[in-house]
Amino acid sequence: MRFEDLDSVVEIENRVFPNPWPRYFFEKDLESRNAVAYVFEENGKIIGYSLGMCIDVELHISNIAVDTDFQRRGLGSEMLREMEKVAVERGCGYAYLEVRTTNIAAIAMYKSKGYDILYIRRRYYLDGNDAYVMHKELK
Repeated sequence: MRFEDLDSVVEIENRVFPNPWPRYFFEKDLESRNAVAYVFEENGKIIGYSLGMCIDVELHISNIAVDTDFQRRGLGSEMLREMEKVAVERGCGYAYLEVRTTNIAAIAMYKSKGYDILYIRRRYYLDGNDAYVMHKELK
């Protein structure tokens, strides 16, 4: 992911999430040398993105999103796999993320990739919804 990708990334963010991140959140994360950030394209159009931070031995996955027209094709799993691969190359041994407790599809995908629910973060999201914190040991 590059700064010039952010218009497309923010458009997807606004379509996919009920409480989307503002552009400056992405800008701030991209400025960090710890960022693990990718866009996925089809025919030159950005159709998904992933963003996380690899700090010390832990990868914090903050965003994985696939544009609505391209969901249910395995792209989320592919992006997750790529982030984990890069994190291992950078020396991370663990990954964690937050996911809405109501996002059944995402929870199922993360569980199928080896993530376990550690606990619930109450009222984590701006709209008051709870989040599961999920964790995985990377190989």
